[in-house]
Amino acid sequence: MFKVHKRRPHTKTLASAAALCGAITQASALDPLYALVNQQVGINAITVPAEGYTGMHGMMAGGMSVGDFNNDTWPDLYISGLGTVPDMLYINQQDGTFVDEAELYGIAYSHFGVGSAVGDVNNDGLPDLYVVSYGPSGAQGVRGKNLLYINNGPDKSGQYSFSEQAVQRGVNDIFGIVGGKGVCFGDMDLDGDLDMYIATWGFFEGGNRVYENDGTGHFTDVSDIVLPKNPTIIRGFTPKFVDMNGDRYPELLLAADFTTSHYYTNNGPDENGQISYRDTTEESGINTDNNAMGATVADYDGDGLLDWFITNIYVETSSYFNTLFMGAGNNKAGTPIFVDQAMERGVGDNGWGWGTASGDYNNDGDIDIVATGGWPSWPSVPTRLWSNDGQGNFADISNSTGLTFNINGRGLIQFDYDKDGDLDLAFIDNGGPFRIYRNDLPHDELTRYLRINLNTDNHPCLAPMGYGTRIIATYAGRDRLYVVDGASGYLGQSELTAHFGLELLESVDSVRIEWNDGSVTILEDVAADQEITVYAYHPVDLNEDGDLNYFDISQLLQAFAAGDDQADINGDSKINFLDITDFLAQLQSPCD
Repeated sequence: MFKVHKRRPHTKTLASAAALCGAITQASALDPLYALVNQQVGINAITVPAEGYTGMHGMMAGGMSVGDFNNDTWPDLYISGLGTVPDMLYINQQDGTFVDEAELYGIAYSHFGVGSAVGDVNNDGLPDLYVVSYGPSGAQGVRGKNLLYINNGPDKSGQYSFSEQAVQRGVNDIFGIVGGKGVCFGDMDLDGDLDMYIATWGFFEGGNRVYENDGTGHFTDVSDIVLPKNPTIIRGFTPKFVDMNGDRYPELLLAADFTTSHYYTNNGPDENGQISYRDTTEESGINTDNNAMGATVADYDGDGLLDWFITNIYVETSSYFNTLFMGAGNNKAGTPIFVDQAMERGVGDNGWGWGTASGDYNNDGDIDIVATGGWPSWPSVPTRLWSNDGQGNFADISNSTGLTFNINGRGLIQFDYDKDGDLDLAFIDNGGPFRIYRNDLPHDELTRYLRINLNTDNHPCLAPMGYGTRIIATYAGRDRLYVVDGASGYLGQSELTAHFGLELLESVDSVRIEWNDGSVTILEDVAADQEITVYAYHPVDLNEDGDLNYFDISQLLQAFAAGDDQADINGDSKINFLDITDFLAQLQSPCD
């Protein structure tokens, strides 16, 4: 049993709390107001796919990912050059602007890049970057050219850089052909490192693959061991690792084209510790998808159950539309059950859908949805921003937010790039200019927020960057659930920071952080209008220095002699010899 750590915030504040004044009053939620700011921020990319790639891959391309690549707490942005220009890496200058430093970081490579994901694959505290690639510019779809950029950290002058190591680490040739799409990281076996799933869209079996991390950032293809046999040709686009049934082991959700979306429930470890998945697509009710592209997961109706929104092609006469699989609990076998309610809840149509994301864009405490799309010769439909009424019912408010544009949209990400407490958006227009929209939602007396980052570097048994952690913020009489699922979307990844809109509240009653090892950290009375980092420590790292050693033993003995609650290692509210034996067992085998 793990102890619940209950304390006032043991955090690092990244932005000081704004001045708080007056009694809490309630007001109707404001609409977010977005402004196109390409020129102001210095990102003037044009995302035009190189010509000549077969199978419509060029028409489907256009991805980007968010990561703090220089560990300065400000989000940076990777954008694929799509074989026309070198890849771009826009580093946040902390003043509302970005500078393309791809060449300095060693990733200004001219190739046809598709999906990407950010994660610390070798557990060194530095975010790495994986990119699905079809090979160098000018080549017609060369296999075995996927890229894994390992973050070297800063040199003596403070300059960060990457080293490309996909071959050495076993992830350069995923499918044996060209055709990869989305990629995601997640700790599928809860061993404290990031595993990887890569989807592909192609006319062949077995193209979607899962790779296990050995803890050092080297990967092994374990698809035949972990995944159930499936002769179906799966046309994969957007994968996600996320725990949907509450047992901490992440399910595998795959949004895929031509009615081939799949839902794999994690069986957990067998008697030998081996993880496996079972195909529960039909059992779970995932049976109304037709042409699934982008995907996002959140608790839209506030019932504590995660829901899965997927963009599709809207064809009214054929009953084709987006899907919103609302969580309906688990059956007796522990399999999550879902009910598709996209049309009833107002999010069925965004034309030929691609990118999507979930976030509280007006800081009213409810999770909204944004989606983009488009296809040549298909009826043009504007980008959608659907506002949540708090019960999981949505209304399109795009026209009142400044998101009034029709593009050939593909990748879509969200991040608070200027750290002003609201969610900004960026869009890839396939064949057109990149678009970044700043959210100018008013703050202080009108809206407030709380943003939470997780740091697991000092816990040897937790996946890096907080992957898989559940955060439950309680305020205004309700629980708000946020799961750090990697924020993977269509061909890319949004920021990992948990964002909670508070409307006019000056504080959050409590924040419950449920770590992947089963331990819990509870923060109480957390002030609004700040971004904090919460650090995870092993339960027997009593002095919280990141090491398990003699100093922890010394602190245990002192706490034991004093009858201090810190000595209650097994959490049974008693301090006795059992706590000492439990402490020694965890000290010797910390991750068992």
